Amino acid sequence: MTTKKIVSFIIKFGITIGIFYYLISSGKLNFQKLYVFWEKPIILVVLLVVFGLIIVPICTVRWWFFLKALSLNVPLSRSFLLTWIGNFFNTTLPGAVSGDFVKGYYVIKANNNEEKTKAFMTLIIDRFTGLFGLIVLAFITLMFNFHLIFDQPNLQPLAFSIIGLFLGTVGFYTIVLFPFKDGRDPFIKIINKLPKKEALLKIYTTFKVYQNHKKILFWTLFLSTIVQFLVAIAFVIIIQTLGIEDVNFATQMFIMPIGLITIAIPVAPGGIGVGHVAFDTLYQMVGVSGGADIFNLFVIIQLSVYLLGGVIYFIYNNEYKLPSADLKKEW
Repeated sequence: MTTKKIVSFIIKFGITIGIFYYLISSGKLNFQKLYVFWEKPIILVVLLVVFGLIIVPICTVRWWFFLKALSLNVPLSRSFLLTWIGNFFNTTLPGAVSGDFVKGYYVIKANNNEEKTKAFMTLIIDRFTGLFGLIVLAFITLMFNFHLIFDQPNLQPLAFSIIGLFLGTVGFYTIVLFPFKDGRDPFIKIINKLPKKEALLKIYTTFKVYQNHKKILFWTLFLSTIVQFLVAIAFVIIIQTLGIEDVNFATQMFIMPIGLITIAIPVAPGGIGVGHVAFDTLYQMVGVSGGADIFNLFVIIQLSVYLLGGVIYFIYNNEYKLPSADLKKEW
């Protein structure tokens, strides 16, 4: 084993152990909270299987579609491993985008340090597609339960917000797919007049690259909606396990995507803190207490599954260097 590999091994080992120690010592990873499933272990197994064997593979395929569209040479099997690693960092480190940089780094290494911009473009569009999936799920639930939701005064502002977000999503995809002639895209001119125009322009042009890949945009949005639906079902199972019966299924399917939308902004690992407040507030709006406990159990289950990504990270191609601060800064 070369000195380079030994150093990489030691650094990876230190990072992995350090993260595990931080999660346990801070109380963020407390497996005792899973004792609620003691009398119904099959439910815990189902939740772990849903996250590990269904959600992760679907997310892998979604991201892989974006990679293939840009001719980035990443096999589906490697994309699967990188998705696990990304989930591990996203749910354990502050910022919730740490995993994106790790995934992007390995994609760049797999393509001989070329196509750096393309690699991170796929991660940007993948993250936004996940957000759009939440909006679509909440809107579909609203449409099928329009009177039920609007009959609850506390939910009316949320309903109008979801309608606005859905219309904005439809408008955004319409603009992205519209074939403007070179140099005549009016939205680029508008963006150039806005604050933080560089970041907004990068996001817009990232989606524009997929203008000629309409099927990929459709299928990735569909897969994203399926993923969010499965996550919402996981919440329903958790609620039933905790014995909370004061909120009906349709209302749960509506407020849970909204709660996840609030933590889509990368602030804390796995939405810890922000998510607790958001879900506690949302459930109080429908007369249910314990929203923070519901989200807390969800986070513990999620962490329990994605910790496997830490093991994969530790054994994954030690010849690759760790992502450096320079890479993040340069992007």
